[in-house]
Amino acid sequence: MTEKLRYQAIKKVTIVGMTINSILAIVKIIVGLIGRSPALFADGIHSLSDLVSDLFVLFAARYASKEVDHNHPYGHQRIETIATVALSIVLIVAGFGIAYDSISHLLSGSASQPDNYTIIAAVFSILANEWLFRYTLKTANKINSDMLKANAWHSRSDALSSIVVLIGLIASMMGYPFMDAVAAIIVCLMIIKMGITWGYQAISELIDTGAEPETIENISQIIQNAEGVLDFHNLRTRKMAGQLLLDVHIQIASNLSASEGHYIGERVRATLSEKVEDIKDITVHIDVDNHPEGTLKLADLPLSRKVLLKSVTPILEKEGLKKFLRATQLYYNGKSITIALCFDLLALEHKSPEQIRLTMSKIRKFCPEITQTDVLFQ
Repeated sequence: MTEKLRYQAIKKVTIVGMTINSILAIVKIIVGLIGRSPALFADGIHSLSDLVSDLFVLFAARYASKEVDHNHPYGHQRIETIATVALSIVLIVAGFGIAYDSISHLLSGSASQPDNYTIIAAVFSILANEWLFRYTLKTANKINSDMLKANAWHSRSDALSSIVVLIGLIASMMGYPFMDAVAAIIVCLMIIKMGITWGYQAISELIDTGAEPETIENISQIIQNAEGVLDFHNLRTRKMAGQLLLDVHIQIASNLSASEGHYIGERVRATLSEKVEDIKDITVHIDVDNHPEGTLKLADLPLSRKVLLKSVTPILEKEGLKKFLRATQLYYNGKSITIALCFDLLALEHKSPEQIRLTMSKIRKFCPEITQTDVLFQ
């Protein structure tokens, strides 16, 4: 799904949520005030925080859907993650604020019995929030948006909190007026817990926490079983708005050509894309067997082609073989190097195998880095 379509899906769901939360907030706050129910009023503030969170979601989705640009080569999806953190902070602050007010009412003994019609508002809130939860979560799972999932569960927490409010209202009307304030405190604890949960997940994503162990194990198995891969290392993962970014070093045989090594890497990329869900970006680095891990200094690397040929070419010229040379292939295996020289077969007919063998021996003697020489003909 393109970022534009993703944004349109989030926008549609969020506007529906804003409409419902606006109605619920107005109804519960007014009925809670008039009907003398701190719990229903707290639940109305909860719905008002939902409205604020919807605005966060809409804002974040709009800017997160922007295309890749020069300053943001991986896109703008982290805006969605930051919005999730902001939403979590709103939930936590709102929860503590209303809890403080409810505890004050409870300790002062100022709790009063709510009016009967407050129950209707609570039931209406339960039904509306449960429907909104299912509707939002369905879209969130379809487009795999953590931000939208957070907002969906926010709606579910509203439904649960309204159930607590309903129980508190019924208990209060049965002669236990303090239960309404107790219900309000329970609602606040639910709000705070939800804020902490989603805030922790979003912050984990911002600090590049890797994928879950089972996902890593699945990725490892796919890479290890790929044709042509001898081993792999430096497997790293991180998330961005629910999508996975992955990079890995695979090891292949040192005698393979660069194009075949690239082909093996592309097969690994294609297989991971097909078998692992929600991968946004894959980088596969090709190493040969016995390649040292970690960061190397330039001085620790074996000689380059340019330097090697400065030593090899004079030998070939002296032996009269330079003009018959068609191609030179180098194979690096750690610090040892194999050089394969490809000659014109017809032009070499007057050269004896012994002369060519001695020439190869001289190359190994004057270039200690070259541990093996091969001769090819075309």
